Amino acid sequence: MNQRKVTYGLAVAAGLLGLTHLALTALLYASWTADALWFVGTGFAIAVSAAANIAAINALDRASRLIMVTVNAIMTGFFVAAWSVLPGPQVIFGGILFAGLAVCAWRTPAPSISRSA
Repeated sequence: MNQRKVTYGLAVAAGLLGLTHLALTALLYASWTADALWFVGTGFAIAVSAAANIAAINALDRASRLIMVTVNAIMTGFFVAAWSVLPGPQVIFGGILFAGLAVCAWRTPAPSISRSA
């Protein structure tokens, strides 16, 4: 299995986690509160980060790779921080997904420079 397929699979799983988080907002919160807004924002951040990973799968430039490493490391950090207040399997799952995406973004091979005429 090549690295792009692994990245795609991890990003799709993270996207589904984010969309599930968004969908659960209506079930967990009876009214629009600050906590509900926070919950929606978290789900949106997870889903957008996952989408960015899918969009960057074929990006070979160094800047794109570093941006994705940074985004994925930050998301991993948020999941690690969340563990102290929400020790649940979804937090472990999200942390592992984004840590894996950070490793994949870091290990993306640099483009070869060829000057064929």
